Amino acid sequence: MSTSGKSSSNLFQRLNIRFPWLKIVVTVTLCLIALLDLMRSTISSTRDANTIKIAPMARHVKITSRDLEGKKLVALTFDDGPSSETTPRLLGILEKREVPATFFMLGSKARNNPELVKQVAKEGHEIGSHTMYHQNLIRIAAAAAESDINEAKAVLRDILGKDISLTRTPYGNTNDRIRNFVGTPIILWSVDTLDWKIKTTESIVGITMSQVGDGAVILMHDIHPTSVDAVPTLVDTLRDNGYEFVTVSELAEKKGIKLTPGAIYYNLR
Repeated sequence: MSTSGKSSSNLFQRLNIRFPWLKIVVTVTLCLIALLDLMRSTISSTRDANTIKIAPMARHVKITSRDLEGKKLVALTFDDGPSSETTPRLLGILEKREVPATFFMLGSKARNNPELVKQVAKEGHEIGSHTMYHQNLIRIAAAAAESDINEAKAVLRDILGKDISLTRTPYGNTNDRIRNFVGTPIILWSVDTLDWKIKTTESIVGITMSQVGDGAVILMHDIHPTSVDAVPTLVDTLRDNGYEFVTVSELAEKKGIKLTPGAIYYNLR
């Protein structure tokens, strides 16, 4: 042992003889310090855990605050989802920009993502059917087409707790037989962004601006990352040109149009 070590030991022994209570005080003090340290760690861990649990729910803010006065109105619509990979990111973009949209969902994908379907509805968006399996309804047997339509309706009803009120047929294909089966207004589109084919923001925005007008229904797909990437620029460009966004049903209401089951709508002017 070094000289300094011996000196420290002798000093502690002398202090212990003169002040026998000193050892108890030191021990209690060290225990209190350790206890306070443990409490701080526990409180910090609990706060972090609560933050992790609460944070995902903070996104469920319904889109309501939009000034529509004097604006040209359009409905932004998305087909073929929901996708667990791309739809949540799209919802974040729409919420940030306060854009309500209409999602025409496939029953097969909705069945696999029920919580995502509920989230879309909770955040103020409209949900319609895009049938069950995206079949070309005019190319299959009547019974098969009717079954496909009804199965999608049932899936969405079970998830949402209510019937859907809009349908978009795959590829926009329909005929009198399909119109009778659907039982809801059939919403097609007046602006085809071709986002499934030409996957650049510049092209999507350019095509939209060349076709858009007051009362337009804009077709996009929420299953393509490039489509989601284009949404912020598209929204900002449309707003810079005097447009504002509403759901399909809101657009019909604002334009004084009563949507009729079996009728086909390309725009709502």
